[in-house]
Amino acid sequence: MKTYNFKQGSEEWRKVRLGKLTASNAQAIAARGRGLDSLAFEKAAEILTGKPKTNYINSDIDRGNELEHLARNAYEIETGNKVVEVGFCEMDETAGASPDGFVGKKGIVEIKCKNDANFVKFLYDQKVDPAHNYQMQMQMFITDREWVDYVLFNENFTPSISIKRVERNDFDIAKIKGGLAFGLGQIKTILEKVKNGKSK
Repeated sequence: MKTYNFKQGSEEWRKVRLGKLTASNAQAIAARGRGLDSLAFEKAAEILTGKPKTNYINSDIDRGNELEHLARNAYEIETGNKVVEVGFCEMDETAGASPDGFVGKKGIVEIKCKNDANFVKFLYDQKVDPAHNYQMQMQMFITDREWVDYVLFNENFTPSISIKRVERNDFDIAKIKGGLAFGLGQIKTILEKVKNGKSK
């Protein structure tokens, strides 16, 4: 694994992710359905043009970008753990992940700054969003780590932070590994057909 310390969301970060299957799409990768089909064409397009896909911005992403540093500080105070920020972890030229930070030699922190209603929902049922679970499982696979502290943060509440530890799950990781192999095969086929002028 190769680690880059580019700021997440920066132009350098976007370029190093170009054409790669990443943990942000881990649920689609694991499912091997239409989502992976669309993702394969998206990644093939990035490779052919040399241009990363434009980042999709919504209110939740804006909120996360604005509050992530507060959440990280709150986590360090709550747990006593030191978080080492990381930009992008590259498994190889085909795949990678962007954890919100490393904790010691075995852990990762993944921060989600949920809106009021979704924060309350998590406090109520303590259920990890399935997409976030697959994202964290792929992060652990890429980085060879054992656990992720899933951090939910909302500054409107006291306490403002809720932490749930997610352990490595070999069954979920096996699905991700299978999806990666399948998705990379799709990308290769798309590129070959397009480059050879055989697309229909």
